[in-house]
Amino acid sequence: MGIRVLVLDMARVNALNKVIAILIAGTTGGMLKILGGILYGSNTLFVDALTSIANMIALLMVIWSKRVTTIPPDSDHHFGHERFEYIGILVMIVTYGFVAGISITRLYYVREYSVELDAFYLAVAAILVYSIAIFLSRSAPPSIRAYGAFTISEVLEGVVSIIASLGGALYSYLIDYGGAVLLTSYIFYEIYEEGRNLASFMADEAPPLSIYEKVVGIVESEGFSIKSIRLRTIVPGKYHGDIVLSPGSTRYESLKNLKKKLGENGVDVCIEVSSP
Repeated sequence: MGIRVLVLDMARVNALNKVIAILIAGTTGGMLKILGGILYGSNTLFVDALTSIANMIALLMVIWSKRVTTIPPDSDHHFGHERFEYIGILVMIVTYGFVAGISITRLYYVREYSVELDAFYLAVAAILVYSIAIFLSRSAPPSIRAYGAFTISEVLEGVVSIIASLGGALYSYLIDYGGAVLLTSYIFYEIYEEGRNLASFMADEAPPLSIYEKVVGIVESEGFSIKSIRLRTIVPGKYHGDIVLSPGSTRYESLKNLKKKLGENGVDVCIEVSSP
């Protein structure tokens, strides 16, 4: 028993160390971009740095919300805490809206400027640091692995920063300015996408048709037929609702087995049998 506890403790320590390393790598990458934007005149790097800050805030929210979602149901949350995951979406929208405002203000009042070649070097260094964060996140806890995929967007933005800052230093500031406009436009795209996800949740939309088809298939495989069904999405992969079955076999064991199979597929429903 003592060995098992020691192994678990070591696993937690290793996971925590990886999270800390990812945070350090992400913060370092963001600082390099900020330096390139402020000290060496690259507006593209400046906007890219703002998105990096937004992503780091998103990472912290992912860590927090994932921890909360594992809390069992209680007197205030009868169906569990899974929906706390959506709080991260709201925070992300607010954060991206804030950095988008800063970006527009900077770009609106900009005049002809010069970009130093050092901005290009810092852009390259930043993308290398973010590559380390992505590599570490792949072997990190599940909640952090999602950040690895999320941070890939940082690499793509980093590529834009490299090209734009180099073009701005060697040819014209307009190339760098164009890169900044492109990244700012991407911020608004992210706001739109996340806003649509949040709106879908707030509107309490029904699950995809494929979920209904799976539920119907399970019910019919157990020898029942559905008279009516209502489902709602708690979070993707977890659904709640009620099913009214047509008169037929109402043996307790049959209904118990049906509820168990539905539960194994993430569907928690109240089952009723209509009167003949």
